[in-house]
Amino acid sequence: MRAAHEAIVQGLAFAPFLHFQFQCASPLHVEIASRSRAPLYVAGSGGCHLRWEDAPPVALHTGDVAFLPHAGRHRIYSDEGVPPRRMAELMALAPARHGRTFGLSIDDSGNAAPPQLWSGSFYWAADLAAHPVTAALPPVLLLRQAEAAAWLPSMAQLVAWMADIHHGGKGVGLAQTMNALLQHLVLRWLQGGAAPHAGGSDGSAPHDERLLAALHAMHTRPAHPWTADELARLCHMSRSPFTQRFQAQMRLPPMRYLARWRIHLAERLLREQRMTLQQAADAVGYSTGAILARAYKRERGVAPALDGATPARRAEQPAVKSR
Repeated sequence: MRAAHEAIVQGLAFAPFLHFQFQCASPLHVEIASRSRAPLYVAGSGGCHLRWEDAPPVALHTGDVAFLPHAGRHRIYSDEGVPPRRMAELMALAPARHGRTFGLSIDDSGNAAPPQLWSGSFYWAADLAAHPVTAALPPVLLLRQAEAAAWLPSMAQLVAWMADIHHGGKGVGLAQTMNALLQHLVLRWLQGGAAPHAGGSDGSAPHDERLLAALHAMHTRPAHPWTADELARLCHMSRSPFTQRFQAQMRLPPMRYLARWRIHLAERLLREQRMTLQQAADAVGYSTGAILARAYKRERGVAPALDGATPARRAEQPAVKSR
């Protein structure tokens, strides 16, 4: 089962478009309302609460990690009674910048309280939604330093140092480090070790070993002409209960999941290896480039790009520049 989990997360390769480190010696209350920017937070110091939409708040402590793969309105606060600051207000304070990494320090409290420290990255939610695994994640995933393996405290400290543009790593290598953290967070979720919050039944992870057989097969052999019956047989189940279980746990029926995984792979091959449509089609299981292009448009709503940009990045790029 461990090999199946690892094979699934190997395909998680996302590029954060922005990194940040935020220090605040005042009572903290920040509100993020974006539906397109998905944050991965690492709590560096100071106790705070995270509240997603209208769900109950959850306490976060030093070294805890919170991932909101579908974005959405949320608040981070040490004092809920303090008026919240919006992202636009924080950006108006002209944070220091080094490449894609921003650093902001706020101390308008008039006291010598030790600052609360937050580091992290923002991903395009549309990029995460295009991958069938991250699309199946609950709204909020938490990984507690106190409950995780021994690697998390060191990883949290590394992220804090890398995100420090004044005295640390100035953002160098942070994209790779955050993606590794994202992979391990999803791996822990698949193994039942990263707790969903505010997700209810949507947070159930695919612990059924029979379903993992189908997931492993699709992720390691995407070009095989899989059918729902064949995948069900791998799981020692009949088609109907297999399809019901699969959709309940992965939020997609198995053949739609496979199609989304193939399209994700094809997009990466077109972007990273500059393959032709036909080469990408051969690699992911479509007979012709034209069929791949039609499947891509059905899934993404746009034609496949041959310029190296994903649909999310093409659509959102002006918003990034405006910031």
